[in-house]
Amino acid sequence: MNCEDNEELYAFWLQLACGISNNVYLKIFTHFHSFKEIYECEDYSFLNGKYKCESKLKQKDLSEAYELQKRCRSAGITVLTYYDEQFPKLLKLIQAPPAILYMIGQKCDLNEIVGIAVVGTRNMTPYGAKIAEEFAYQFAIAGATVISGLAKGIDTCAHRGAIRADSFTIAVLGTPIDEIYPKENYKAFHTLYQRGLVISEMYPGCQKTRADFPNRNRIISGLAQATLIVEAGEHSGALITASHAIYQGRSVFAIPGALGDSHAGTNLLIKQGVPAATCAEDVLEDLSLSFPTKIFPERILSTPTIFSTGYTGYIPKNPINVPIKPLVPKKKRETPPELEKETEQSAKPVPEETKELPRFSSEEPESLEEQILMLLRRTAMSIDNLTVETNAEPGELLAALTILEIDGKIRSSAGNIITLNEL
Repeated sequence: MNCEDNEELYAFWLQLACGISNNVYLKIFTHFHSFKEIYECEDYSFLNGKYKCESKLKQKDLSEAYELQKRCRSAGITVLTYYDEQFPKLLKLIQAPPAILYMIGQKCDLNEIVGIAVVGTRNMTPYGAKIAEEFAYQFAIAGATVISGLAKGIDTCAHRGAIRADSFTIAVLGTPIDEIYPKENYKAFHTLYQRGLVISEMYPGCQKTRADFPNRNRIISGLAQATLIVEAGEHSGALITASHAIYQGRSVFAIPGALGDSHAGTNLLIKQGVPAATCAEDVLEDLSLSFPTKIFPERILSTPTIFSTGYTGYIPKNPINVPIKPLVPKKKRETPPELEKETEQSAKPVPEETKELPRFSSEEPESLEEQILMLLRRTAMSIDNLTVETNAEPGELLAALTILEIDGKIRSSAGNIITLNEL
């Protein structure tokens, strides 16, 4: 076994001895230079007997650590330990840094990203869903990495916005790395495994506690240079994330909420001095000053603006003489159906009497779904004919058809003939 394997093994041993999210880690990490040093130490008197794990540290049994190492490797879980050069430097600055990060998905250098955390309520409104997705989309276009918790509601919308921009996104779990929660997010998790990174400080099979989700919020804010709060109750986990970010010295922004609304905890933040964000540039321009070679607000050709009535509109910018940086996504990627489905289930339903009837227009449809519906209003069509008429890639067409069928707007019959559902 090489030295790197030993370091990983000793890191497992330390975490098994001290547990998850323990303040003792900062004291230990500032006292030693490697996990091997911690393991070989015989005198932990510098802890002054204040921590329960002190007696366990004197037990040098590595058998459980060996088993955990084997489980991680067989499951394809990547491990990043505190003393590793690629361990996020921002996380080393927080009061209770994690000893280990367990990761599944696309590896990246977490020290090279500029992260923006987007968090909020699970019980979002359709307005909150729109804002979270659009802001995340704009952040990603401008070069930032969107970080959230892959929970129901605002978190999932944030990840979806980043993916729509064909960008990398990071999910931080409040559960063991091998556990998908909630269960209905199964497909969304696997989308993140392929097009992002899923992180947890909790090892496979780790015992869970009620503090796990609040504890993970310090990692969400800790990985990010800025945090945006969208729709949060006055005692919600999103406000805990904001508190962590403020304590960690990171920038925090809040989307204004409707007065008296149950999700208007963001207004409380604004009253306490947190800047209000009414467009993505409010966050991006602050970061672009610190990261001029990584964050480019000028890539955004239009920006969502919040009006007092609670609607969003688009104010086009004049692109003339604006230097567009490279790596602008060539086209808008369709939303993965699993993330679209989750948001539809999470958003509060609009009362029947307030729903608008479908609008028919001679203008060019904005999305592939609208193009399909326009074609089907004329006549039922086969999937092959739809492929020809829309000029879409087969994968994109099937994804769009899946979304429309989930929404109840179309149905398929024998021979793969697609028809509109009659209202």
